[in-house]
Amino acid sequence: MFKLANLLPIALALSLGLSAAAETIVYTSDETVTAYDPIFPEVAYSHWPSACVLQPDVTIHDDWENPHPSFSFGTNVHPWQSGAGLNASWINAWGDIYARGPLGQSWTKYSKEITGEGDFVLNLLADNCSWIYIDGTLVGFQDATTTVAMTYPVSLNGNHVLEFLIFDGGGLAGGMFRLETNTGTTFIDSDGDGLSDAEELLLGTDPFNPDTDGDGFSDYEEVMAGTDPLDPNDFPVVDADGDGVVDTDDLCPDTASGALVDQFGCSGAQNVANACDCDGSAADVPWRNHGQYVSCVAKAQNAEVNNGLLTEEEGSALVSAAARSSCGKSQKGKGKGR
Repeated sequence: MFKLANLLPIALALSLGLSAAAETIVYTSDETVTAYDPIFPEVAYSHWPSACVLQPDVTIHDDWENPHPSFSFGTNVHPWQSGAGLNASWINAWGDIYARGPLGQSWTKYSKEITGEGDFVLNLLADNCSWIYIDGTLVGFQDATTTVAMTYPVSLNGNHVLEFLIFDGGGLAGGMFRLETNTGTTFIDSDGDGLSDAEELLLGTDPFNPDTDGDGFSDYEEVMAGTDPLDPNDFPVVDADGDGVVDTDDLCPDTASGALVDQFGCSGAQNVANACDCDGSAADVPWRNHGQYVSCVAKAQNAEVNNGLLTEEEGSALVSAAARSSCGKSQKGKGKGR
């Protein structure tokens, strides 16, 4: 039986203005982060900042060995921490923060399982360069000139793996990160293309030019389409009739979405009728009468519904339109199938 006492926690939460939806999730670097033994370059970089590029020489997929808890040094051990505005513990793969390797150069990797839903803010800082990946995708980068925390937008959708990669050029080593629910941070989009300046840094695009490669499509449009915003010869392929199907895949590039099936045209966006060659021709159509034509459309639309390209309502509308058409019906003086 539900008792009055069961309401007390709810009433208390309401009185405090608390709710599950308002919960802030925070992940920071500390001893719960897994570290791996360092990878040392065979020969030291003569100019170590050259290692600090978006696509580093050593990656999170290399042969990292001996996973173990990170060594955590708190919030005031490294000289950069006080001015970083980042509340997190400085971590390293070994028990101090002094450099190792040729000329003190090394690569270290850290990982942590995370979970969350929605928008998050990522901050990172390391000595000297760092990269953060979520499920293998780069979401944060610090170059060789940065001594303050870098900030990036991140979206989570369930369980993920965060991986933190650091290159140390000598002297001190280690780094820190903080990932938390976005409770009001607004990211600058200087060129108004839909990508924040931070996201454009990761892409290598110009945050002050909405169309970096000058191909007529914004950087955001290219990212959403899966094309390269840095290559003027790689751009989204349109659909001239505006039906959402690219011309190279559109059997009826002149038929707009919503057009009805008839004996001379196509069905619109999914081109179901065209799959039945209902073009009013006399040549080898795959149906011999109106019934076979409707059956052909019905079979084709069923496949498209199963593929998720049509809703059931759209599929039913296409079959109904096919049934009302004259495809396959005998016409006076024309013969069957005409």
